[in-house]
Amino acid sequence: MFKNIGRIGIDMYLLFQHHTTLEILRNVSTDTDIFTITGTGWHFVKYLGPAVVVVGPDCRSERNQHQVMAGPTYQGLFPKVALLPPSVQHCIWMISVPVIYPRLEAAEHIAHTVATGKKAVTGTYNLLGKVTSSVAGVVGAKGVVGSGFDSVKKAVGKSGLMGGILSPFGDIDVLDELRDQWTHESKDLERTYLIRTLQGIAHQKSLRMTFLSGAVDCCGAGLVHDPAHPSDHKTMYQVISASVVNTPPPPYILKLLHNHKPLYVPANGHRSTNQPSDTKEDMMEIFQQEPDGRPREMKKLMGRRNYVAIVAYDPEVVQGTYGRTDMGRGGGKLSLAVDFIVQGDGGGAGASGFSAVGGGAIGGGGGVIKYGPVIIPSLELGR
Repeated sequence: MFKNIGRIGIDMYLLFQHHTTLEILRNVSTDTDIFTITGTGWHFVKYLGPAVVVVGPDCRSERNQHQVMAGPTYQGLFPKVALLPPSVQHCIWMISVPVIYPRLEAAEHIAHTVATGKKAVTGTYNLLGKVTSSVAGVVGAKGVVGSGFDSVKKAVGKSGLMGGILSPFGDIDVLDELRDQWTHESKDLERTYLIRTLQGIAHQKSLRMTFLSGAVDCCGAGLVHDPAHPSDHKTMYQVISASVVNTPPPPYILKLLHNHKPLYVPANGHRSTNQPSDTKEDMMEIFQQEPDGRPREMKKLMGRRNYVAIVAYDPEVVQGTYGRTDMGRGGGKLSLAVDFIVQGDGGGAGASGFSAVGGGAIGGGGGVIKYGPVIIPSLELGR
């Protein structure tokens, strides 16, 4: 059943997001736009002008509990990026789940504890139910007793003591979410391989790498970087948005994510130990205020409905206030400005005009608020 759901999902994805079908793709001789490498999953490379490329790897079709994508898929994707034309300055990787994100070891420990408790409760009631029902069968009340124990198990489960923790299939939702993360220990070596390989391509091509992700129901920005060599090829940015219809995560999850544990990317082929290396991970503190102007305690992630707006611009052309331009020719090196558009307490669609650049929030009327911009600079030749 699930295989058929997946098959239909792929058909709909290709039809509505790429305006194509499997039949059309299999009769196309070139792979310059959307393509498959292993026959499982469809990836794309799309140009937003001569200087910006969006790479969309399929991070779902080959995913299991131990990998996101298969080795041959990487071997097919990386050469396509390494052979991009010299005009390309920014490569944006659309990867569903953030590659750079705070860890949730505490939440995983709690989830494992809950999972153990859930199994113990379920097992105990199953055993008691069988024994009691067997005895009750002698007096003709087996059905009544069995239905009573089922009601108790339901009360402990999805709609009861563990409501909001169990999935509809009886599993632990938080554990499923954690296993899906790039930062989970099961994906550790693969994540390091991805980051280190892209750092090498960035150095070779003078190409700034950026990850654009969602699937965590909040927004924020992070980066990996070498503190000793700011903005060199090891610097890669992570932009996180969320589906506008999804509800934000619970406050306790956001609180756990706002930890100050120092994180480092190990050398390729090594597991993460968070020993200092030439690549440090950080989340940026861009949410200094609540939409109503109150100071925020948790400045790295915002648990509200949101979207991001990304604009490529030439810093030598844009002067002063956001939007004012000098019509003379600039240096040709483009930066990306990333703004986070966040739903305010009013929940409406209207807001005052966004006319300034700088940290903090801009907006009004309780509708939508703009945070940012986060500036992603181009990579200088040889950095």
